Amino acid sequence: MEFDYNDKLSFLAEWYDYDSSYKKRFVLNFHPSDNTLELYDRDLNRTYLKRTKMDNLELKDVFVGNTLRIYGRQVRITDYADCRTENIIGHTKQHTFALIKPELLPKLGEVITEIQRRGFQICNMKMANLTRKEVLDLFEPYKGDSFLPFILEHLISGSVVAVELVGDNAVARWLEVLGPDDPLEARKDAPNSLRAIYGSDSRVMNGFHASRDVTSAIREAEFFFPKDKTKKVPETSVLLKNTTCAVVKPHAILEGKLGHIISAINDSHYRINALQMFYLSNANADEFLEVYKGIVEDYHALLQSFVDGPCVTLEIAGKNKEMDVHGEFRMFCGPADSDIARQIRPATLRARFGCDKYKNAVHCTDLPEDTVLELEYFFKILKD
Repeated sequence: MEFDYNDKLSFLAEWYDYDSSYKKRFVLNFHPSDNTLELYDRDLNRTYLKRTKMDNLELKDVFVGNTLRIYGRQVRITDYADCRTENIIGHTKQHTFALIKPELLPKLGEVITEIQRRGFQICNMKMANLTRKEVLDLFEPYKGDSFLPFILEHLISGSVVAVELVGDNAVARWLEVLGPDDPLEARKDAPNSLRAIYGSDSRVMNGFHASRDVTSAIREAEFFFPKDKTKKVPETSVLLKNTTCAVVKPHAILEGKLGHIISAINDSHYRINALQMFYLSNANADEFLEVYKGIVEDYHALLQSFVDGPCVTLEIAGKNKEMDVHGEFRMFCGPADSDIARQIRPATLRARFGCDKYKNAVHCTDLPEDTVLELEYFFKILKD
């Protein structure tokens, strides 16, 4: 679709001002002809930011549910402001929901890479352990299906990963990408589909559950990622015992490296015990990184490396229970400066996936005594 200079897409947006403990509400107008935006304060009825070009902001970034970084402020897009915008963006940035089943967790990185390769953005992700009641509530529309008792037992047998996806005509296209429910049928009729590639031999062990329509996608995403933060959600799978904390930084996610990093971890001596995507505010990141103040040469650059987009926090466990997980994983991550890592330890995560000293792909806990504190900060304090 072609846009002229005066065309704009309008959204409702909000930003929480930690200094005043007040949530500011905006109309965000994005002009796709030149990638500029403006903010109008809905409470004061006046312009908050005149039309301005933002670095690295494109049409693909402007959709309901995304958080944009605007002059240090993290502005979350909450809804459409008019029908025209909804009609234009509604299908190109449609949301859908996927559940990655327990048998695919060893191949989670590969699956994430494949999801992104097929044109979907991940805007929410969480590993969880489901109870019987939660599975029955989630699959309530499937009540009476003869496979439901078997699916239930399978989903409570291990951790699952809930994923909210965004893409062009996402609901229908994701169903097409997955292929038939039965992997045997998928391998026959849709050999390039994900169930053909990753599924086993039945609807139970087919790797994925997917929302069948827009209404289901909204309901199922809300089950794991509710707008009402007081709503109870499935428990995280965090263990907090002989584990360590890793954070995949925003730049690595935006560069499409998340799946490759997870694959590298799973293919080594480690397994991922818990996982969740977070959008850190400046205040959250500053609180998390407080121990580095006065120690790191450019603290502001370090802080920025955590807030330029979504990050994914991982609890890392060892495949061998006798491992010193914290110490060995720090060695696996490599020197903090990716340029130095590439020179002296080229096989490490930061050497392979980092850019520089601060955009170094992954954070890992420095001191053993801080491991539980860092994991609890994400999975207990920030989890909602």
